[in-house]
Amino acid sequence: MSFTKKIYQDTIIKSVEKINTQTLTDNDITPLLNVINNTFDILDGISQSAPDIGVIWNEIASDVISSINSATSGFYRQAIITLRSILELGCSSFFYIDHKVEYHLFKVHDAKADKYVSALIRDYDFFTTNYISSFYTEIKSIQAVNNSISLFLNKVYKQLSDVVHGRYKTLTKKDILKIDYDKTQFNFFKDKLRLVMSILATMYILRFDDTQNPSLVDLANQSGTVKL
Repeated sequence: MSFTKKIYQDTIIKSVEKINTQTLTDNDITPLLNVINNTFDILDGISQSAPDIGVIWNEIASDVISSINSATSGFYRQAIITLRSILELGCSSFFYIDHKVEYHLFKVHDAKADKYVSALIRDYDFFTTNYISSFYTEIKSIQAVNNSISLFLNKVYKQLSDVVHGRYKTLTKKDILKIDYDKTQFNFFKDKLRLVMSILATMYILRFDDTQNPSLVDLANQSGTVKL
């Protein structure tokens, strides 16, 4: 088949419109809308506490909306691929808050964006218990286990990387090329979105000791890494 504008409209756009309708009819998307609201809460908080990093959270907020839009449109794999970008950007943002030289090199001299989540933890003890204790001294009294957050980050990053790199068990395994609604895939996405945003909410709350937003605290507690 040779794609033309009309074929694209008929096979892609109309299919997506139908999938969007099915998704909204068949699911309560309130949790997804809450995630969007929580993302903007973090964006607002960081823009006040660390204005330079706000530009990164503008990207993250855009990616969150894009990821959810992809999922409600039937592009489940793409939605989850975007989640890894969100996790990487989110972790980088918290890293740069405490590493001004690296942020200067990143921003002014276009240094490589190679601070992968696994590398941050390996090379900088990023968000291990000892790392967190430098700005949140009570971490040992609220964490589930020692290094609960860095362990969680490594686990989720690996899961998302499996999708990005096309590990067979993560593929949608369609017999024919067709964009359609799949409730199982949609729920799989929702679970991964919850994992990513709950841990970013946890990191934000701990880094800035901001427990004023009950909705954000509830999201953070869903990670199971701490009890706020």
